[in-house]
Amino acid sequence: MPSRNLTDELTTVAGLASAVVEHAQSYGIDIKPICKALEIDPQIFQSLTARISLDRLCRLLETCALLSDDEAFGLTSITRYEAGSTGPFGYGLMAAPTGLDFVQFLDDHIQYVTHTSYSKLTLDERGAHLAWTFAPIIVKRDQYVDMSVGLVMQRAQAFATSDSIEVQLERPAPRNHKPFRQLLSRRVSFGARLNCVHFPPSFLQALNPTGDRRLFELMDLQCRSLRPPTPEKSADFLEQVRRYLLLHVSDDDYPLAEIAPYFGLSERTFQRRLAGHGTSLNELRDHIRKEVSFNLLTESELPISEICYRLGYSAPSAFTRSVTRWFGTTPTEVRERKSA
Repeated sequence: MPSRNLTDELTTVAGLASAVVEHAQSYGIDIKPICKALEIDPQIFQSLTARISLDRLCRLLETCALLSDDEAFGLTSITRYEAGSTGPFGYGLMAAPTGLDFVQFLDDHIQYVTHTSYSKLTLDERGAHLAWTFAPIIVKRDQYVDMSVGLVMQRAQAFATSDSIEVQLERPAPRNHKPFRQLLSRRVSFGARLNCVHFPPSFLQALNPTGDRRLFELMDLQCRSLRPPTPEKSADFLEQVRRYLLLHVSDDDYPLAEIAPYFGLSERTFQRRLAGHGTSLNELRDHIRKEVSFNLLTESELPISEICYRLGYSAPSAFTRSVTRWFGTTPTEVRERKSA
């Protein structure tokens, strides 16, 4: 069994990577040694229900992209993918009777297929806008996002051409946009604050020629029953709150009205419990931001502006003030000290 850490608590459906072994082989890459180093059993990719550490899968995909010298490795792997390899999630998308059912199923089960720290679906007269991101502790996830969005767009083609859908990705712009325009949408852009897919009203109204309402509802129930468990409520209260804040550190606000009920407490009782541990919600959040910022500044090559937004700051200037308060120096100088 792999040694576990906090990042391993964030998981994804293993079947998402069912095509990775074959795709890597097409580049002459044997992923077995890589999987061994990451403590991954490649056989797990063929399971319809098994889950895998999101962090370890992201690192596997990033390594394959590096060895193949292909920025679109994760995305192009979907051409070798067999429909339904993600089990009930994939079959649910394929059976969705309408475009609106498809989008709502995505929103309902994004936490089943992959652990996100933030996701939100907005429905209005302009269509449906689904935005999501991951906890900042998952540093490199470009290949994984490319692959997972590509698989969704494959299924979306049952309702409309992909070019009617707008895709915005957090990842930096690749050197070659062609595979992204071919496999995602001609309306794809990069460097966004959040990953977003915008479905127009025409998509929501479209009928799926192979839709099956009964199968769709069954897959909905299956996904709900297979959702990963929430953290153990018997765990230390302060540790529960820290874990929650870490996974939601990208949020720009922490309304007590939302957090307290998550722990089954009233707002007053929640604050009193924290005070009993000699701390407060703001102090815990500040401490977590400090730890995560140091990790991202010294262990990643992410632009400082991206680190700022991953930590829930509205502007780089606010992030710089916090870093100066924590470490007595600017974000750039913290990074330079580590590399010196």
